[in-house]
Amino acid sequence: MQGINRFLNIEDVLKDAAKKINLILADRDDFEVKGQFNLPCSVCGDESASRLFYRIFNQQDWFPVEKMMNCHACREKEAFKVYQERSLQELKTSIGERLAKEYFLPPESLLNAGFSNYQETDIITAGAKERVILFTKSFLEFPEKPYNLLIMGNPGTGKTHLCVAMARNIKQKGFTVGFLTTGKLLSIIKETYQKGASKTEKAILSDISRLDLLILDDVGSEAIGGNDDWRKGMIFEIVESRSGKPTIYTSNLTDVDLPVAMGKRVYSRLHYNTKFIDLFTDDYRKNFQIK
Repeated sequence: MQGINRFLNIEDVLKDAAKKINLILADRDDFEVKGQFNLPCSVCGDESASRLFYRIFNQQDWFPVEKMMNCHACREKEAFKVYQERSLQELKTSIGERLAKEYFLPPESLLNAGFSNYQETDIITAGAKERVILFTKSFLEFPEKPYNLLIMGNPGTGKTHLCVAMARNIKQKGFTVGFLTTGKLLSIIKETYQKGASKTEKAILSDISRLDLLILDDVGSEAIGGNDDWRKGMIFEIVESRSGKPTIYTSNLTDVDLPVAMGKRVYSRLHYNTKFIDLFTDDYRKNFQIK
């Protein structure tokens, strides 16, 4: 009952508010408060803002409890802005977690792949590692200036290892990264054609476009079997969906065979804003096992 009665006095209400607002006053009772009203709003200038002041007993000076309070309309706008920003951030985080779960699918054997445990076997592998590290640093420092990579080399030279190392470094900084083979991505899209599928082709392409970075591993291997026209057309759609977003492509095929496997239109599109890394060298795995 005593707790209720103390709020019957407006001064007690203001003192309680001051304690909650200003930590200096939280454990004190030796002060008085007063409010000033009809002050100009610091945002719109309307004379409907208010401010609380406090004064310690036996002192002459009054001090503001908090910064100038804006008018009611401006406070509502600011609150809504904060709400929007938090909601958008929560939504972005939720979408990022879902995209990572559905599209970050590197080989299990390379989940711990890093730049430090990449085995350089010659000047070619050393140069490739250096350029992938350079891309990673560039991405993290200048995300607004993206470019693509096409890493071509014979099987076993560590293309996938370098890409996983890159992906792990970038993911750790909070970016959303997709990692899967072209064949796996095409299979995911094909599943949308089944009756009762939970997603559509359009939804998959939308997801792909949202990724901060997409790594398409083993491009060209999907060319064996299947509807060739559909495959080439879909790869083109995938590449197009990534317009303006950095994408990494790896392939075991040469620059002679890759245009045939992907289609000249897609291969031509890959050249836009793309840097090439040549990794045609001795077998990486064999050298690793010998050591």
